[in-house]
Amino acid sequence: MESAMITEEAIERCPEGREGFTRRQFLRGVALFGGMTILSANGIRYTFAASTTEVPDVVVTLVLRGGFDGLSAVVPTDENLMRQVRGQIYIPNASLLPLDREFGLHPALKRLLPLWDAKELAIVNTIGAPTHSRSHFDEISDVAYAAYGEKDKRSGWIARFLDVAGSGSVVQSVGIGSTTRQLIGGKAAPVNVDAINNFRLDSIYGYRAEDMAGFIDETHGRWTNIWATQAKSTIAALDQIAKASAQRSSVSYPNTGTGQRMRDVAALLKAGIGVRAVDIEFQGDWDMHANMGNLENGWLTSYLADLGGSIASFREDLGVLWSRVTVVTVTEFGRRVSQNQSTGTEHGWGTSTFVAGGGVNGGKIHGRFPGLDEKQLKDGDLVVTADYRSLLTEILTRRAGITAQGAEQVFPNFRPEVLSVMKHLSETPLPDSFPKNVRDALGNVAYDKDKVSTPAPVTTPSASPSASPTPSPSASPSMSAAEMVMADPSTSPSPLASTQPSSSPTPTSSPMRNIISSNKKTITCVKNGKTIKVTGKNPKCPTGYKIKR
Repeated sequence: MESAMITEEAIERCPEGREGFTRRQFLRGVALFGGMTILSANGIRYTFAASTTEVPDVVVTLVLRGGFDGLSAVVPTDENLMRQVRGQIYIPNASLLPLDREFGLHPALKRLLPLWDAKELAIVNTIGAPTHSRSHFDEISDVAYAAYGEKDKRSGWIARFLDVAGSGSVVQSVGIGSTTRQLIGGKAAPVNVDAINNFRLDSIYGYRAEDMAGFIDETHGRWTNIWATQAKSTIAALDQIAKASAQRSSVSYPNTGTGQRMRDVAALLKAGIGVRAVDIEFQGDWDMHANMGNLENGWLTSYLADLGGSIASFREDLGVLWSRVTVVTVTEFGRRVSQNQSTGTEHGWGTSTFVAGGGVNGGKIHGRFPGLDEKQLKDGDLVVTADYRSLLTEILTRRAGITAQGAEQVFPNFRPEVLSVMKHLSETPLPDSFPKNVRDALGNVAYDKDKVSTPAPVTTPSASPSASPTPSPSASPSMSAAEMVMADPSTSPSPLASTQPSSSPTPTSSPMRNIISSNKKTITCVKNGKTIKVTGKNPKCPTGYKIKR
């Protein structure tokens, strides 16, 4: 893989300008995308065989920075106990939106209730990270890298996911909001923006994307030049983003920063330019140490209404595309069980996560809730019974098109548990009206069922060679990624067996590489001068491409 680089030396080798297009103007223009690293047209890796019936999900993470108070969003219906621990911020049962016998939804999240009723929304209770430091800085970093036990943390889990199952698009991951660690460090660099309308190539000194591409042709058109191919591919991709920004929806979103960001993401996905993962930062701080407010108004109520309204509008905007999108909320930790003296809550541990999409086992609360009695807490915190990596593994293997072996690369030193939150792709066939442009953009990375059906050997890290694990009588054993992928969706979740990272790294050899390289052939496909390579048992060119003889 090569980096897209434009140097002054390259400009000097050609005429000073194309229709008045000066060197300085050009250099300023390409600064718009100067940090992107892209795959060469001749080096695209399509990891899995194309499929016309199974298109992997786009994974959308919605980051709730500051520490999300799951107990205020998904509220236990034990009124006596909740009144005792929550004091002035206690929410009476009469105000809750009913979910099941044990929990109710905060009324500010009312726009999520139709998704719950349609079984397109699931909740995972008492989920979190294996660490328990209560430090914003440490925990948000650890959650993003998701590489506990690794000494050298250089890449985020989304970056590693795309390294395993990325598409040929130069815009595989997009971050909207602050730059997030989960996107960085991979082979394909993310695009980070505040809003997609920042991408307006046609506004660079009045020159269009075609002008910039033509300039490159004059510079390098006489040679087969990887740099030129990459640069033009990048320009084309960013031009597509600019066009996506013009696809303004008539759907009413909350008039907030988060609402606008979700609207932008919907436009990107409808454009079908090969985006596989999106990271959105909720615009607001969930670190509510004081003055959380009441049911009618205040900090918490306002934020929850924004959260629920943004997700609900996003679902409405996507329409049929919703069947191939998974939205998951992510935070660094939950809040303390008891209210503090400032009508707020302190940093805690376990929290609740929302998972929404067409492939969710929805209308259910997943996870094992341990209870709120003092004996069931850890230093006053709700304990974590489900590692967030188990949920992400399930999303990636059941919905996002990676194999069990790939999941082990994304989350090293980890054996996931079965949470049964997600359906398999095979359980949600594409509707007839599914957009062709999105099918084409993602179809070359559909997961290969032949590979996930065979459990992969897993090295289980242990403290010493002679030590053997002793499972709890009440807990089912954790499973490898391969076992989890093919597990019965009705399997009950097990509690978090261990919260300590292992010091033993997993082997560096990748079974995925051997699988891909065996019994596969590669073909070259051409479309409008663009060349890609597709690898598989029976590889086929994407729609619009012809095989190069």
